[in-house]
Amino acid sequence: MRNILTFALLLLLAGCTLTPTEQDSLPEGVSDPKEELVAQIKDNPTDLDSHADLLRMQIKDGDTEGARTTVAHALKFNGGDFRSHLLAAQYHRWQGDLISAEKSLLTARDMEPSKLEPRVALSGLYNQTYLEEEELEQRRIALELSDPAFKPEFTVDYAYAAAALGREDKASELAKKLISEKDAPADRLSRAHILLCELALRAENEDEAIQQLLKARALQPNYEGIVQYAARMVTGVSDGSALEPMFDETLATQDRAEMRWAALFGKWMLAIQRAAKGETDPLATDVDNWWRRLDAVSPSHPDTISRRYQLLMLDPKNAAEAAKTAEQLKQIDFGAPPVATKLSNLMRLWRAEDALRLGAPAITLDEVSQLEIREPGLEGLRVMKVMALFKARDDKDCLGELNSWLDETEQDDEFLVAMRWWVMLRSGRALDVMRELEKRQDDPTNASLWIEAVAKFHVYRAGAQIPDEG
Repeated sequence: MRNILTFALLLLLAGCTLTPTEQDSLPEGVSDPKEELVAQIKDNPTDLDSHADLLRMQIKDGDTEGARTTVAHALKFNGGDFRSHLLAAQYHRWQGDLISAEKSLLTARDMEPSKLEPRVALSGLYNQTYLEEEELEQRRIALELSDPAFKPEFTVDYAYAAAALGREDKASELAKKLISEKDAPADRLSRAHILLCELALRAENEDEAIQQLLKARALQPNYEGIVQYAARMVTGVSDGSALEPMFDETLATQDRAEMRWAALFGKWMLAIQRAAKGETDPLATDVDNWWRRLDAVSPSHPDTISRRYQLLMLDPKNAAEAAKTAEQLKQIDFGAPPVATKLSNLMRLWRAEDALRLGAPAITLDEVSQLEIREPGLEGLRVMKVMALFKARDDKDCLGELNSWLDETEQDDEFLVAMRWWVMLRSGRALDVMRELEKRQDDPTNASLWIEAVAKFHVYRAGAQIPDEG
């Protein structure tokens, strides 16, 4: 009887995932990888790796029925293996059923309390749903459970999570502890220095931020991410000159396009920064040469031509070239960026933008407050302010700004509405979010459906009654 049930379930599995249309659409002589996995599972029903591969493909293809059957089969034949419950959680998360996803993960955790995988998966779920204390607790446990060889990796992950949740002291403590362990892998030590750089930048300690970034670079001289970070940091600090040797060394020793582009961008920003301080022409030949070299590496890159356009718009004599650059931006569907009236104000705008990218929202807020006075007509300042308040975790002021903005608009902007709901969720107001969502059921969006799932999850975990469902 068991063999008959197995065969019937596998027929259902194949029927859900291998339709004649899919089979016929493949080139002659090419087999469907899902069909091969179904055959493998048929012969080896306890092969959870094949179940996982098949589920991954079904999710990618949007095959709900097939994915559900794959999970049911994994649980039927491997219910005593915690990994099958991890697969179930993956399916439920995809379907937006966060309550069932957590239940599956907790089952996996309880089956194997010493295993890392359930802890990591739980921390990921809590991260996505703004259950911040729960996320940090799972990351702490994962660090305790990890083998010595993996502790540096989990320490860095825990530190970055703490920093993202505004726990700067904890993040700094973890990063410094890792750095004191000289036998840790260079890439993990480098990430710890980058985190300390970000924390120093948040505190507007520019010298310390630069020194930490240079230490990270010494540990990973061939990692383009550090050069890219440094290129943005030029405008994120008042004087980025100390970063110039990094760019010069990169240009002298590296031939990878990504690294050269980042180094050239940093040199270009440095040249403009110096022009702004010396009140000289930001389009002078020496400055312009860096931009031309940049454009040669990556023609019409939005980050370069948008800033080139902003420079051109500072002087009416550049109107013709500015128009051509605007057309380039239109062709790549980027659109014209905000235009300042003075170079000093443009530098403030760039600093606000790049500080936000580098995780230093306080700098962004400082610059935006100045620009609101100096350039009151500058587009995009309000959006940047809202995003910086959100990043700074200033929920009260962020919500106040969003409410004020939405009151001024005739039709709700979906981005503003969604951000408002995220702030409310983070502030423990899930029931209020659900009540507002109930009034908008006639026109749901992907964003609102996900936020509704998160709100329902919060309400369920708080033990409150879920509206309309009990």
